[in-house]
Amino acid sequence: MTERRVGLGIDFHRFAEGRPLILGGLEIPDAPGLLGHSDADVLTHAICDALLGGAGLGDIGVHFPDSDEAYRGISSILLLRRVVFLLAENGYSPVNVDATVIAERPKLIPHFSKMRPILAEALGIPERMVSLKATTSEGMGALGRGEGIGALAVCLIETA
Repeated sequence: MTERRVGLGIDFHRFAEGRPLILGGLEIPDAPGLLGHSDADVLTHAICDALLGGAGLGDIGVHFPDSDEAYRGISSILLLRRVVFLLAENGYSPVNVDATVIAERPKLIPHFSKMRPILAEALGIPERMVSLKATTSEGMGALGRGEGIGALAVCLIETA
């Protein structure tokens, strides 16, 4: 019998000048980057945490700690591939991902059609199983003041 599990991931990064903005494995032009040990891809980090959480395997910081220089500047898409491998080692595979990016800027919807295939390939699932959305926080809090970007992701995983 197939076992299905749901995972939830959330991540936030503040803006940092002088870095490229990477979201969903895609470089977004003309926007400040995010502060982080890796490439700071907040969307991909939230997806990694959702997958790991669904499998009961902790979170991204447990597996790829920012105290480890091996992960400095690493592509979060590479980390996502490693997470999918960890899931496989534990008998799970991703079924779908639904994610929302929370940002006042930049406008992201025009970029989702390029992010979706990057994420789908790393997840090993059809592109139609990757849902991406964007919203603002209507000027409330740090994200509303434009200090950074947040992301939420939910995923379904199943046993083979």
